[in-house]
Amino acid sequence: MGKAQKTSKGFYIGGMIIIILLLVLVLFLMIDLRRSATLELLVTPVSAEVIIDGKKYENGTYKFEPGELDVIIKKEGFKEQEKIVTLAENTITKLYVYLMPLDGSFDWYLTHEEDMMILNAIGDSAANENSRTYLERYPIIDVLPIIYANYDESWDYTEFRVDGGTFENCKQEFCLKVKDTTGGNLEKALSLIRENGFTPEDYEIIYEYDPIEPLD
Repeated sequence: MGKAQKTSKGFYIGGMIIIILLLVLVLFLMIDLRRSATLELLVTPVSAEVIIDGKKYENGTYKFEPGELDVIIKKEGFKEQEKIVTLAENTITKLYVYLMPLDGSFDWYLTHEEDMMILNAIGDSAANENSRTYLERYPIIDVLPIIYANYDESWDYTEFRVDGGTFENCKQEFCLKVKDTTGGNLEKALSLIRENGFTPEDYEIIYEYDPIEPLD
């Protein structure tokens, strides 16, 4: 075999290797592009076994294809949890889970500092998420309480406030409560709700007249 033939064969083999590498790279890129959903995993105890679609995972952030994941979280001496988690395209889904000991106590966490820190982080995250969801459902919370306390030109004093939440006699999950300390101010309170960009008719309104106690 001549030198030219050897050189040509070397170029051919080198070219084939490059093509194969490029094909492998394109394949990996295609697989990665399909994994457009993100799962943020935080589980305590950290020694718990986390199985997602039959594969073991540890705390961290992972990319998946959009769809449903079958998740099993277990540890001896703790209550096992099994969940179906739905991942959406180009969205980060948080899976924060703590396992409860079978005896129902928190003794394990009190004696395992790292697990206790994660437990606190999960609790804080849940509280923040609940607050965010509550605000999204009832955006009027952002302007509450509405407090009115004013003297008019005749020095007549008017005072009332509007709060939101669950109160006695509230039939809904969320009500508005007008607490009137000078009386006769329900319509004024409704007017202030409208001035803040909300419709009183969208809410159950509870009116309470609670007069100011005169000083002896």
